[in-house]
Amino acid sequence: MPASTPSPQTATAETGAPVAKLGLRARGKLEKRRRIKQSAREVFLEKGYDAATTREIAERAEVAIGTLFVYAKDKRDLLMMIINDDLDRVNAELSEELGHARDDAPLIDQLTNFFGRRYRYWAGEPRLARPAVQATFDFLSTSTSQGPETARFYARRSQIVELLLSIIVSKQKAGKIGAQNSADDIAALFMTIYLTEVRRWLNDDNPQADIGIARLRKLMALALCGVAPAPGEADI
Repeated sequence: MPASTPSPQTATAETGAPVAKLGLRARGKLEKRRRIKQSAREVFLEKGYDAATTREIAERAEVAIGTLFVYAKDKRDLLMMIINDDLDRVNAELSEELGHARDDAPLIDQLTNFFGRRYRYWAGEPRLARPAVQATFDFLSTSTSQGPETARFYARRSQIVELLLSIIVSKQKAGKIGAQNSADDIAALFMTIYLTEVRRWLNDDNPQADIGIARLRKLMALALCGVAPAPGEADI
């Protein structure tokens, strides 16, 4: 879905301030970023992420290649620029929903809704989702050469984990799941299942959100119920 020109009341992703309250120079920078972001989306969708070039994106955005690199360090940074604002909205909606949600919903339903929102977002444009999800596997990188949008993408990781932890901790406090394992370990287990499964699902030619979510739910339910090992089969 192509990006649109911000309305006078739209808050910018970088400052949170309404566009109308920004100075002329700041609004000019915002407009260049909008053009770069839109052009990157168009080129990635037309050529594919691997075949796209930063030079072609700069030309379509009508900016010098050096100007493009002011806004994004490299091609991956341009990809992150496209999806960052969208994922911030997904997280904000989840956070608000968790703040008003009833705690008596089964954990499997809460987990399905939590990860299902991301599945539905990724299903919207698989050609962008595939390289973006692949990038999540690199989040442990300590490289100091990350561009600003990539760093922003990785920084969101802690926000996702905190939201997931809030669900787990609430269930433990209510006595709905055991407290013998730490909430951190439980959250890590479900994040691992999600990251592995969403990557497999996106490799389908035409990934359908409902099918992917159903498969994820099945695996998470298996993790919740266990595989009923005989004595000695699961000694730690």
